Amino acid sequence: MKNLILATVVTVLAGCAGTNFSWDNARQVKQGMNEQQVLTLLGKPNLTKSSPEGLVYVWSFANGLTGSVRTVSVVMKDGVVVSAPVVPDNF
Repeated sequence: MKNLILATVVTVLAGCAGTNFSWDNARQVKQGMNEQQVLTLLGKPNLTKSSPEGLVYVWSFANGLTGSVRTVSVVMKDGVVVSAPVVPDNF
């Protein structure tokens, strides 16, 4: 019985990858927020890359069991959001 429970837990965990953020939290990110405020809402980004506009923080989450994928990005310059995500209400 223990092995069945362990196998189920491992299967569920293996089916997901990334930072499990919510669309509601992503909608709260606004231009002018500081880095800590964004991290509190979305968690640690999966990727940070440099661009001419500033640092681009990217959050992605994939659920292998349902096939759903969510990705959102925020551009930060000098620790402040200069480009916030636009998330439609139907997400």
